[in-house]
Amino acid sequence: MFIARTAVTGASAPKLARLSVEYSLTEHCNINCHACAHASPVLPEKFAELASFARDFEALGQVFHSSEFRIVGGEPLLHPDLLQFLAEGRRIGIADSIVVYTNGVLLHQMPDDFWRLIDELRVSVYPGVRRRLDDEACARRCEANGVRLQFERYQTFGQTLLGKRIDDRGLVLAIYRSCQTAIECHTVHEGRFYKCPMAPIMGSWLALRKIAFDSPASNGVLLHGNPTLRADLERYLADRTPLAACAYCLGSSGEAVPHRQLDRAGCAAWLEEDGQPLIDAVRLRLLGPPPGLRSTVRRLRNMVRDWT
Repeated sequence: MFIARTAVTGASAPKLARLSVEYSLTEHCNINCHACAHASPVLPEKFAELASFARDFEALGQVFHSSEFRIVGGEPLLHPDLLQFLAEGRRIGIADSIVVYTNGVLLHQMPDDFWRLIDELRVSVYPGVRRRLDDEACARRCEANGVRLQFERYQTFGQTLLGKRIDDRGLVLAIYRSCQTAIECHTVHEGRFYKCPMAPIMGSWLALRKIAFDSPASNGVLLHGNPTLRADLERYLADRTPLAACAYCLGSSGEAVPHRQLDRAGCAAWLEEDGQPLIDAVRLRLLGPPPGLRSTVRRLRNMVRDWT
């Protein structure tokens, strides 16, 4: 990992600079994707508060700047105060550009101010999910307002969240150190800065599985009343130690599965899935077969060689 620095202004220390920081306007969504890394199909409806958002980013903005400020969810277009969040994000200036991530289902309802307030739109396109504002119409709206547009088309989802703890510390470390999410997808949530968006929702996800999650706050850096905020962030971002949440997460190493939408029964079944096969598959891919199995494979290979 690296931490770039902006130019020093006066006697103050330079701000920490990263590729992006994101903020979830909602935890719920209007579609139900199996293996959603944000657990949106099973989390209850929850809307972010504008005052809390402004307070958190004003504090962070004193010591931190990013190339992209990513508005995400759940599905952010569900938030009734979306335009106010965008306006506040632009006022605070935490980043060079404002990027909205959406499944696009509600884009046809967005007013002119929405298109004027954003710099980039990234539309996640899923099989079977219909959008009234199609690709061509969306491209025209973006072009007319100088908005960069990117369609991200998904046929598969990498499995991420687990309802079973990974007890192998070596495997947790290997998953963490190969995780692109922890490098690229920093997030702010309820007064704390987190390396990844899975960390702040892990307690809620595991509660649905009836699993107690200890000390979730230790995953993040407190933004308010913290005189050493910059130093804490720099140390936290450089730390190669897995987060507490990493014991229940496959990061970007999870096996890809065909994308599909869940009904109520499907959501319930997802919560009952046994995560051990997923853990075993990632262990084999990252660490190879266990020592006993490796020796057995060598013996079998030697036997085959002797026979031939």
